[in-house]
Amino acid sequence: MIKKFFFCFFLFVLTLWGDILDDKVQNLIGMQSYNVNKNFIDRIFKDREKFYSDGRLDIKKVVTTLKDNGLLILKFSEPGDLDITFASQTTPIFLARSINSALSSMGYSYFAVSQAQYEKGMSKITFSFSTEHALDPSIIINELAKRGYIFLDIKRNSITSWEYDIELVDPKLANTKQIEAPQTLQVTEVSGEYWFSVKGQGNMTITANTTSWRPRIVLYDKNLQIINLITQSATAKEITLTILEGVSFIMVTDAQNPAIIKNGIKIDFQNFDKK
Repeated sequence: MIKKFFFCFFLFVLTLWGDILDDKVQNLIGMQSYNVNKNFIDRIFKDREKFYSDGRLDIKKVVTTLKDNGLLILKFSEPGDLDITFASQTTPIFLARSINSALSSMGYSYFAVSQAQYEKGMSKITFSFSTEHALDPSIIINELAKRGYIFLDIKRNSITSWEYDIELVDPKLANTKQIEAPQTLQVTEVSGEYWFSVKGQGNMTITANTTSWRPRIVLYDKNLQIINLITQSATAKEITLTILEGVSFIMVTDAQNPAIIKNGIKIDFQNFDKK
């Protein structure tokens, strides 16, 4: 009786996995393509359990398999407008910055935010641009993985409309320098705007390579919400601040003209004295 129960349960799980996987493949390539290539699809997805991780569909592996086998068609019949929606449990500013950075890395320069909403901690932003093909899901997955995201799902509404459900597990910003106490960094940035990813707590001393610096320093949490803003109109060469738990990112610049500190700053980050 027990063996029969486990056998039936095993069949149920396999059937459930099959339905989820089949539904996702149908959605990503379209029903017509799915029907035409059904036998081929059954072969390349024969080992269904390989397309699951921790009981969840491995969307990256599914997308990569479809692409490698020529089943993921992304090119439009003619140039048109593409809408890509990203949803994640983070703030709109962090999500927008992540997507902007990823799209720029993929070579997209001209795009606009056509819709944005934030409700109960969930951000949802739609990016629109004119192009000849949809984004390559495997590339956007890799780019956002570099920025601390994992992909939960991809939905294809049409060849020109896609939705990405992503989860932020390790917040990262592009073009940031990582600093962890105890550590000292000497950095130069021609824009005069310095971004740091911070790990740890302690005292941080920032020294500019000029005596004309008017400090403007912003401390952010992991979702780019401002924790503290430090700004002063008087010139200084050095400033010391306390970094407490919850600070994930720091931006350093000049309050009036960022170019003032384009020649570099030194960051000395030390742990609290435990005596």
